[in-house]
Amino acid sequence: MPINAGTGTLTGSSYGDLSAHDAYTIQKAMLPIAKRLLTFGRFAQKETKSQGEGLEIRHRRYERFPIVDTPVAEGITPEFDVLQQTTIKHTLEQFGSFVNTTDVQMAAASDPVVQIITERQAQQCGETLDFISYKTFRAGTQRGFSNGSARNTLNTTIGGENGTLPATVGSTTSTLDAAIRTLERNDAMKMMNQLNADDGVGTSAIRASYVAICHPDLRVDLERIPGFVSVENYADQGDVMDGEMGSARGIRFIGTTQAQSFKGAGASTTNVVNTGGAADVYPVIIMAEDFGGCATLGGKDSIKSKVVAPKPGPGDPLGQRGTVAWETFYSCVILQDLYLYRIECCASAI
Repeated sequence: MPINAGTGTLTGSSYGDLSAHDAYTIQKAMLPIAKRLLTFGRFAQKETKSQGEGLEIRHRRYERFPIVDTPVAEGITPEFDVLQQTTIKHTLEQFGSFVNTTDVQMAAASDPVVQIITERQAQQCGETLDFISYKTFRAGTQRGFSNGSARNTLNTTIGGENGTLPATVGSTTSTLDAAIRTLERNDAMKMMNQLNADDGVGTSAIRASYVAICHPDLRVDLERIPGFVSVENYADQGDVMDGEMGSARGIRFIGTTQAQSFKGAGASTTNVVNTGGAADVYPVIIMAEDFGGCATLGGKDSIKSKVVAPKPGPGDPLGQRGTVAWETFYSCVILQDLYLYRIECCASAI
């Protein structure tokens, strides 16, 4: 996700009543906060749309050439290959929100009101963009279930347990193995390189891996999967990603609360996290290289803060009301459905 200081010209008018210097100062503080909260966008292709060229984004996917297993005959020109490409389109959309302020609030508050609001708005923006990405990427067609063959049949964890803790010993890896087999059959490339164990006690080697994103509610169930390695046992702690929980079977798992469950979408049960006696269903989004793309609008700062100070005007003759707002342009799309896999499972009731 290309959040940065922006390439546009900072002007007072485009930032409300902020001077260019104040706008830049606020924006520099907002960007790192929002960026930390972007989970899905870290692993997607990044695109930037230039200003004045519309809002449509186009990605091109070039297909592989087939294997040539027939020898070339002497003196006979073989059939030629054709470069096949697929164009995938999506459109940038504008997102934003604002908070009302008052002249009394700005004059009498003992706390730095604008700073507090913009920090919370940076968090709001990051979570918003991450949730938009999650909704897009969870729509892939390749999926598997921890039990049964449909979402409304689910009542077990990702390891096949009934969800009551302490769980019985013997969690399975079949759900993960099915996902990995599907991706590998599709020639989906791993996203993370192999990590070798060092000479220290208790460290573990981590094979080249796909990356999975899921809700932190699944942590306890992931840790019960045979062969699961927690991040504290990685030999290279510098390779640990923000939010990472651990690795199993060639998948590294990252937790974020933006990967929300489908409330009450599973089978009737109280042995797992449920809503109204029906199991909540948790998607686990497994991603391979080049699975998707995210885009922003170039020349527009990835997050723009706009402050309007309380001042007299039509409808507000005493100048009692102002606003603090943010806006951004963003869009994301699945580029190759064969490189995404979604596991649907339940979470243990603790």
